[in-house]
Amino acid sequence: MRTRSTSCARSRRPPRRPQVSDQAGAPVPVLDSGLAVFDRALRVLLTVAFAAILVVTLAQVAGRNGLLGTFTGADEIARYLMIVTTFLAIPVLIRARLHIAVDALAHYLPTGRVQVWLHRLIYAIEAAFYLLFANFTVLVIGNYQRTGQKSAELAIPLSWPMLAMVVGAILGAVVSLAYLLRTFLRSADYTTKHGAGFPGAEGVEH
Repeated sequence: MRTRSTSCARSRRPPRRPQVSDQAGAPVPVLDSGLAVFDRALRVLLTVAFAAILVVTLAQVAGRNGLLGTFTGADEIARYLMIVTTFLAIPVLIRARLHIAVDALAHYLPTGRVQVWLHRLIYAIEAAFYLLFANFTVLVIGNYQRTGQKSAELAIPLSWPMLAMVVGAILGAVVSLAYLLRTFLRSADYTTKHGAGFPGAEGVEH
């Protein structure tokens, strides 16, 4: 009877909860899928913008060689589209961890929890920087609006292209904070510098 009751008690034990190590590489359903969809949408937008830059540039070259009529403002359009693509690409670069990075500190630090907190520090600094940059850019935009400065050829207010800088910086801060949250939900993915999230690491997209 004792043996039977003991076996019954063992069978009633709740299943073991997965430890942090068991969750390594496991996706965070809502967060990872949302970031992936947002990343794909931005990549499509950036592709369209780069294609527009190419078309405008080719039209300008053709116009200068007499193949087409003159295209007023081609330089400005290409320049402003370049600003848009540069800053809207910030969230894409954050997700792919393609920013320039000095990994000397991570190289000499031990693996494990120290590396996890290093990732968290990196994401926190990124988010703070982008928010400060967005705030500074808003101040510059306000100055342009007060002075009424416009472009020479198309008379576009100079504050308009700079809105892309603000949007890109804010989106970059949001994505950095999202990945900061991910380091708490899946800390096992960030225990080494070669894992997800470290600048320059391979195969880090989720």
